[in-house]
Amino acid sequence: MISRQVAMAAVCMGLIGRDGSDECMQIPELVELTGISRPTLGKVVNALARKKLVKTQRGVGGGVRLVRSVEQVSLYDLCVAFDDPVIECQCSFGFGHCAEEGPCPPGCLCVAQQSKQLEYLKNTSVFDVAEMMLPRLKKAARSAKRARQNR
Repeated sequence: MISRQVAMAAVCMGLIGRDGSDECMQIPELVELTGISRPTLGKVVNALARKKLVKTQRGVGGGVRLVRSVEQVSLYDLCVAFDDPVIECQCSFGFGHCAEEGPCPPGCLCVAQQSKQLEYLKNTSVFDVAEMMLPRLKKAARSAKRARQNR
């Protein structure tokens, strides 16, 4: 399972670039679309900027802009950028890090499972993630908005 930080980064990047324009998206708009709190979203955007995956611009007309198109950034790219442990093969038998030739018993499923998982991560773009998550995000954003209004 990918980390929460990678998941939020993928969703944010997918939303920023899903319309294909080179326009900046402002943080309040991302907060509204995702339902993620502003401080948390700010940390994610700052991390993406440090990893050179987005550019940020302050002031009028500012916001967040992608460095590459959403179709060119995969979940695997984000996992590598954020050092997500999901890309490392862990032995199903508890022997730690796994490899083709390592401490695992012959025929261990973890290598085959890891191969399939890496294939999925490499073939799934942040655009794909945003498209899959958009209906859920809209529902979560409505719930978050209602909760803020009821305070």
